[in-house]
Amino acid sequence: MISEQTKRKFEQIVKEMTPEQRAELQTHLCRVPEAQRWQLVEKIVATHEASNKSDSEEPVKPEPVKQSVHHEGKKRLKPAVKNTISGIVLAALAIGIVVLAARNWNTITGRPDPAESYAVSTAATVAETTTETTPSPTPTITPTPEPTRVPVAANHPDLTGLTIVIDPGHQETTDNDQELYASWLSSTKPRCTCGTTGVVTEVPEYELTLDYSIIIADYLEQCGATVILTRDANDVNISNQERAQIAVSNNADLFIRIHADAAGDSAASGVRVYTPDSGSYTDTSPSYAEELAELIADAEGLEVNTVRATSLYTGLNYANTIRSFQISLGFLSNSDDEAVLVNEDNMAAVAEAISVFCENFV
Repeated sequence: MISEQTKRKFEQIVKEMTPEQRAELQTHLCRVPEAQRWQLVEKIVATHEASNKSDSEEPVKPEPVKQSVHHEGKKRLKPAVKNTISGIVLAALAIGIVVLAARNWNTITGRPDPAESYAVSTAATVAETTTETTPSPTPTITPTPEPTRVPVAANHPDLTGLTIVIDPGHQETTDNDQELYASWLSSTKPRCTCGTTGVVTEVPEYELTLDYSIIIADYLEQCGATVILTRDANDVNISNQERAQIAVSNNADLFIRIHADAAGDSAASGVRVYTPDSGSYTDTSPSYAEELAELIADAEGLEVNTVRATSLYTGLNYANTIRSFQISLGFLSNSDDEAVLVNEDNMAAVAEAISVFCENFV
């Protein structure tokens, strides 16, 4: 900010300008940055004083202010107004006064005044700087909210140290290329299908299983487990054999496959759990499968439909060297089961039930 003395001198200089000069300068130079406004005012005052000193031998009367019939030219800034002249107006008038002083200098001396060159170059610099450095409005960035975590039970198990691979059954598009049911079998089946569809809501099985798997994974992670999803999107193409390989390659303590079910009989209902009928854990897996089925059925309020060791599922056959379980949560062909399965609270209840089951392997 300039001193009061400099401000008063500047105000006196402003009085010598015509209204046209003021208006013109205000229009073209109102965007001078504030940091430069007061610097220009100080230079104007200094230049004007130097000009007046040189002109003392041959004073030149300032051009009279034009007056209209309404005496507009007699309007002067009152002291209170002078003290609050905006920085924008000061900046505009500033360069104008330098030009005015230069004109007086030329009239008196007949040679160019350095102040005129300064005024012209400063005006160009200010215009260029204003154009280049005035930032465009910064868009307001709304942070992406963190997904809400599933609340875990106060007495949830500590699963620290467990590696659990969760396989959301199916995918958006069926891949009908064939793969072997198992390395020791000659029969084949499609690499992966899209699954069934809800009889009422028409929810695709592949979509529902991913929703469940994401919640289950979140819950188990909060219990301390390391969790790996075989897929985290619906638009993928991962065969059942490849899903099993993900579990085996990560040396998973548990491989849990999430499915729903369908049947020609709309009355078919309940929870099914399958295990491989070959491999490293054929002696103990059936009893664990019984426990898992009971936990899931209790959580959902459904009945246990089937618990069985089988070679029908490629994903289990190729993961028979680790503990592998395939859960069918209920029947999407049954409207009552479907109503349970699409309920988000049920998803959290299933996640809690699975966490309790996993504690067997800590």
